[in-house]
Amino acid sequence: MRLLKAQNTNLRSIGGKGVKYDINDQVIADSTNSILVPKGTTAERSSSPVNGQFRYNTTDNRFEVYEAGAWVGVRAAAPSTSAPILQQNLGNGDATIVLFGPLDNGDPFNPTPAGAVNLLVLVENVFQVSTTNYTLDQNPSSTTTGQEVSSGNFVTATEYIITATGSTDFVSEHSAADNNPGTTFTAASAGTVDATGLARPTGYYLNFTSAPDAGKPVTVIHNFDK
Repeated sequence: MRLLKAQNTNLRSIGGKGVKYDINDQVIADSTNSILVPKGTTAERSSSPVNGQFRYNTTDNRFEVYEAGAWVGVRAAAPSTSAPILQQNLGNGDATIVLFGPLDNGDPFNPTPAGAVNLLVLVENVFQVSTTNYTLDQNPSSTTTGQEVSSGNFVTATEYIITATGSTDFVSEHSAADNNPGTTFTAASAGTVDATGLARPTGYYLNFTSAPDAGKPVTVIHNFDK
């Protein structure tokens, strides 16, 4: 009596090709052609995903895998068309401000920098060393350190973090949870022109250990690590 060592999904012919499950619980696609994986829009993802699921996202036109509790895009080894090398000019120093940002790498799938060391930072033509010359801060709420916007100059629908309350009522004007520095809100309007409140767009910022000299341009090169 012969033992069944593999189960074949092809029911038409015992010698036909198909997907096999061998005695080691290994799945084998016995074909030289291709395999069509599940595909659908972002909205059609499984409502109860588990780590290890794999599919093609027709909304983003990319393969994705559910990994460590989140859907992650699968990147090709070739340079990514969604995240090309990008140079961002953050303006000039003035020998006072130390915060420059917010950073924008132009990558819709992975917009958050992996770390300070994953950025190439230049002040004029001088390379800056992460942790020595700068750190990476998310949503800094310190005031008088740079990149603050005064009430009356907010961009509608942009998210900000309060750095100085002043005379601005962020609660009534922008539905903020409170008027305390460190609270985030989405601007409902440009804000009251004569009010003295300050806020900074949310995001990641370079925080220099020493303020760049006046007139020296600060430049960041993104995505070289991708």
